[in-house]
Amino acid sequence: MAALSLSYAVGWLFLLAISHRFWFLPAGLRLGALWVLPSRSWGWLLVGELTGQAVFAMYQGWAFDARFISTGLVPWLVYAGLVRLIRGPDPQSRIDDPRRMLLLLSAGVLAAACVSPLLQWYLLPADQHQGVLGAFGFLYGDFLGQLVLAPLIVLLARADLRARLGFGLARDVLLQVLFSVLVFWLIHVRRDLEPYILLLAFAPIFFVAFRHGWEGAAVSVAIAGLLVQGLVESGLLPVDTRSLQLSLAVMGGGGLVLGAASSELRRSHERLGARHHDLALVNRSLTESANELRTVSQRLVRLEEQGQRELAVELDYELGRSIHALSTRISLAFRDVRDEQTLRLLESVREQVREMQESLRRVLRQLRPQALDTHGLREALDFGPLRDTLEDAGIAYETAFYGRIEALNDDAQTTVYRICQAAVREAARSPSSWRVLVRVDVVPATAERIEVQMQLDIEATPFLEFPVEPHPLAAITDRVIAQQGAYWVEPLAPGVRHRIRFEDLARS
Repeated sequence: MAALSLSYAVGWLFLLAISHRFWFLPAGLRLGALWVLPSRSWGWLLVGELTGQAVFAMYQGWAFDARFISTGLVPWLVYAGLVRLIRGPDPQSRIDDPRRMLLLLSAGVLAAACVSPLLQWYLLPADQHQGVLGAFGFLYGDFLGQLVLAPLIVLLARADLRARLGFGLARDVLLQVLFSVLVFWLIHVRRDLEPYILLLAFAPIFFVAFRHGWEGAAVSVAIAGLLVQGLVESGLLPVDTRSLQLSLAVMGGGGLVLGAASSELRRSHERLGARHHDLALVNRSLTESANELRTVSQRLVRLEEQGQRELAVELDYELGRSIHALSTRISLAFRDVRDEQTLRLLESVREQVREMQESLRRVLRQLRPQALDTHGLREALDFGPLRDTLEDAGIAYETAFYGRIEALNDDAQTTVYRICQAAVREAARSPSSWRVLVRVDVVPATAERIEVQMQLDIEATPFLEFPVEPHPLAAITDRVIAQQGAYWVEPLAPGVRHRIRFEDLARS
């Protein structure tokens, strides 16, 4: 820590040697060091400050009296107190958003405003005191030193930020210098243009700040200050010092805040890009999972259909043969029996067997209608068991087909039939249904694919006390998901409309 005090003292003396009326650079060193170092290290900064002040006082032949304390110790204490109040006990190496940048600049302005009357009282002769104007001279000098040096100290304290200073920044700063030199040359040639173009000399600060953030703004403000100081010292810039101070203070402070806002915007854009990248990965994972689920759903649907087909065959083979044999035996028994009571009993048994045969036929048609395999989808929907089911329930049934229904492959035909079957079941269970309209459109999608559009209207009686709530059917939803299609429900007046759309390969 002794090396910290020694380095601070050497830096303070060096900056004091190159400071003139235009700025007071040790104020920037003081603010920057207090801002980036923790409060537990401030004692060593105070030792370095007092060491530099003592060396300067001895060089000037000043006594170590109240003047030394007021101009050496009190300003540091004021700066430290305000930084501790505004920043807190922990160091701040980030000023990359407008709030943090404004905190740094406000700490510097308040500290300079507090110490400037004291410096005016002790450093200016009594006959040169100018009241508020003199205090503003010290205020501007301290504030310009802070603008030029404090952000640079914060920048140098972080290696990751120093890595951003590349060729692009050097090129833009060079353009800034050339533009500012041109404006100052015009002022040197035409003094009457000073009120109109002086601020233009500092305008490139905003350009660099916008392109490179607060890091570029810190470098740009420092370069602008060095350029002005060099021209003033060489007598090439015949402009009032206070005008230059005010111009650099306003444009430099605005440039630093603009640079901080640009850095925050750039960082927000990077966070948003990273978020979009993460969301894209999640979306891709969800898409892959959805495709896997659809594949599994298709396999399950095929297995279910295959199981129903095999079950229908087994039921027809086992139960159908047995019931048919029983019916034959009963018919043969009628020839041998003459007893009236026995005949009535046989007749009752034969009627029950017929009912069993009819029930078995209905079950087989529900599991796998023969018309779908023998006559195709159009015949199965138009004159198959779906119509029989609704007619038994007293519900009207209408169908409409458009396009090449025969172009559907076996899986697509089965899907269409099962969707219609689910809607018919729902209508048959509802006591308010009075008509079902099935419309199937098959239109070309691509050269090898076709699109199936279905509209299933379940119309209810208009004398309902409450309207029918539209809700999707799970059986239809499973089939549509397996086909990677779309399914939505619309209300009718009264009733429910089911709309389905999916694509499939055309039959070769």
